[in-house]
Amino acid sequence: MPRLMALDVGEARIGVALSDAGGFLASPYTTLHTTHDETATWSAIQQLIEETEAQGLIIGLPVSLDGEIHAQAERVIAFAERLKAHISLPVIFWDERLSTVEAERLLAERGLSPRARKKGQRGGHRRKQRAAQEIDALAAAVILQGYLDQHPQESEMQRPTRSNQSEEYL
Repeated sequence: MPRLMALDVGEARIGVALSDAGGFLASPYTTLHTTHDETATWSAIQQLIEETEAQGLIIGLPVSLDGEIHAQAERVIAFAERLKAHISLPVIFWDERLSTVEAERLLAERGLSPRARKKGQRGGHRRKQRAAQEIDALAAAVILQGYLDQHPQESEMQRPTRSNQSEEYL
């Protein structure tokens, strides 16, 4: 079964998650920092694809709670369209509604969320940055797990395969 990569695209960071080789479990992988130089972002994503041998890319689409595509979703779609020129993987959009909320809840359960700190405990800038990065990568894992859960026991022929064509789903 091919390994899938998921991106949670934000304005400052992109959370990255990977599936296991069996296509059953998604795990947070890393967080990329975006800059105004998109060439660096494309290069970093391509490097991650190569090092992980990902064969399909799931991109979280921030559909509003009413099911509409608004400004943030349009930015993610435009980002994905520009990215497609730099990668050779099929791209699938996946509804990411509340993925960051779920990621924050999971971190809070582990006592790792910045909101879960006890009163009087000092935070610090680095701890907040690290928590934000963890949330972004975990949100990507929530997106990918949602996709994997909706596509159980698919054969390799049904999963995204390496090609220059892309499929898009909501």
